[in-house]
Amino acid sequence: MSSHLSSTRLKNETGAAAVEFALIASILFMMLFGIIEFGRIFSEMEVLNSAAREGARVAAVRGTPDDVEAAVTAAADPYEPDEAPAADKVCSDTTSGQPVTVSWDQHFSISVGILPPLDRDVEIKGVFRCE
Repeated sequence: MSSHLSSTRLKNETGAAAVEFALIASILFMMLFGIIEFGRIFSEMEVLNSAAREGARVAAVRGTPDDVEAAVTAAADPYEPDEAPAADKVCSDTTSGQPVTVSWDQHFSISVGILPPLDRDVEIKGVFRCE
């Protein structure tokens, strides 16, 4: 009789492991793709921040607004700024030693599986001192 009960119990639990795996796997995959998406966005932010610093460096050595925009665009490759980067001042003899800032607002959207997308506007900024 006991062998009959154990075989009945095994037959009733044959699909339990597959169902448990399906429930856990969906959560694990969402976490995995969330980590990948966060890393992608973080990498893009770092490249754009570096490009803003490069633009500020060009502005600090008295580059023209076109020079600043070209430097940012080249340094941001393969990404593109959402807005035209601009310096907050033009460096000259009278502004020597003052900070010059190159900044713009960049839109980021993080989308992971069935979760609603997370949209954020982030200020990208680089600062150097006028020479």
